[in-house]
Amino acid sequence: MKVSVIVPVYNTSRYLEQCVGSIIAQTYKDLEIILVDDGSTDNSGEICDELAKKDGRIVCFHKKNGGLGSARNYGLERATGEYISFIDSDDLADKDMISVLVSDIERFGADMAGSEYLEFCDSLPSVTEKVRAKCVDTDVEGYFLHKNRLYCVVRYLYRRDVLGGLRFDERIRLGEDQDFIFRYVKGVRKASFSTYNGYFYRQNPLSLSSGKLKENHVSDLNCRLKIYADASKKNKKAAYAHYLKGVLAFWCKGIVYGTDCQTDYVGIYADKLNENKWKILFSRHIGVRYKAVALTLFAGKRLARKIVKKYLGKIWKK
Repeated sequence: MKVSVIVPVYNTSRYLEQCVGSIIAQTYKDLEIILVDDGSTDNSGEICDELAKKDGRIVCFHKKNGGLGSARNYGLERATGEYISFIDSDDLADKDMISVLVSDIERFGADMAGSEYLEFCDSLPSVTEKVRAKCVDTDVEGYFLHKNRLYCVVRYLYRRDVLGGLRFDERIRLGEDQDFIFRYVKGVRKASFSTYNGYFYRQNPLSLSSGKLKENHVSDLNCRLKIYADASKKNKKAAYAHYLKGVLAFWCKGIVYGTDCQTDYVGIYADKLNENKWKILFSRHIGVRYKAVALTLFAGKRLARKIVKKYLGKIWKK
């Protein structure tokens, strides 16, 4: 079965060859590697062309800049594989990543296969040696919501026949992953998950999700509210908890790293959390580390900010 690996490229010339090299080196060889140059202003486009000359499995396209979702959609329209994988052009994949995901999806007869991932800056971390996998075949939507699986679209392998005409919402600038995954999960009967952690996510300070709290982070929370609105009745509480975890995360981010926002979102998020702190503390869908942050609000917003900044700042990470 062919796997179409879609790589959106925008101004990542520094990392691009290493990224594509990790795909070429996959032990699973039946690949179609689709490089989508999304209007890069550095020499990323030229690197894509040169890479395509070196391996017949690589196809390269150049388009006007439209954002990450647009580039992925462009690749989806041209993909011919039975399975779809997304890899970002500044990240890396372990040589066995696609083999593991294909094996899981076929072993379980699943509609998608997922794994864990590891973050790195310079040197690559070690891949888990003992790997366990399981299949979820009841209330897949609820599992994704409860286990906080609605992010990091690159950790999954998708079936193109299940995907159908589903595409990324190009209007979304942050949070498009969770919107896409949630809509895909709506059509999933079985999903497999592995403890294998062969995707390496580069901590790039220039990426959309790094650094200070920004205006576009509101987009992520709006996606979460949309997911809450679209969730099935039995999963409403889990979906609202998913939204509240986002509020907690961005509140902490704004406190620890500051904000580029003209609007006082840190204050707005604090008010929202105050309104919902009891729900957070008694929700079975929200983990202990998030509840620890919510507890600080009982000391008042001012003291809570001091506690978060000094002791709990990393909680904004998913």
